[in-house]
Parts: sequence; C-alpha cells; structure tokens
Amino acid sequence: MKKFALILSVFLLAACSQFAPFEDMRREAGQIPTVGQSSNNRPAICYNPLWHDQEQLQVLADQACARTGRKAIFQDSNAFACRLINPSVAIYTCE
Repeated sequence: MKKFALILSVFLLAACSQFAPFEDMRREAGQIPTVGQSSNNRPAICYNPLWHDQEQLQVLADQACARTGRKAIFQDSNAFACRLINPSVAIYTCE
C-alpha cells in the first residue's frame, strides 16, 4: 500500500508541474518539422480556462509571433484539444 501511495504522489506531482500555459510546438526526436498544432504563422497556446486568462495567452502568442517580427491576433478557441491539465487551445494568427 505504501508503494502505491508513493507512486500516486509522484504521478500527481509530475502531472501538476505543467499548469502554466504553453505553445503546442512539439517535435519528433531528430525531426525538424513540428507535430504540434502550432506553426510560425499560427501559434496554438494550450491552457486551462479555470486558471489562465486571455492576457496570459496573448503574451505567449505575441512571443511566438515576435520570432518573425509580427503580432498575434486571436482567431479561435477549442476545448479538449490539448493535454489533460491544460485541455483548451487558443489559436492565433501572426500578422
């Protein structure tokens, strides 16, 4: 029983470590193209609507668009399109 409690505690702590919103710019190991929802022209920010507001998301999207010298414009939001802790995704366009 102690082993189960320890494993559960470690799992919960690890799951809670990704509460912050993030850009979904995943890559496969050794590959250059991304497999996440985000691209240089269309940043996708994963977030949890219970903990994050639009200002936080806009800052992350602006940082993503700043790589190409542009500004992020909000386009759409989808629920349950990202990870379990951050289930929603906000889609922006760089202009």
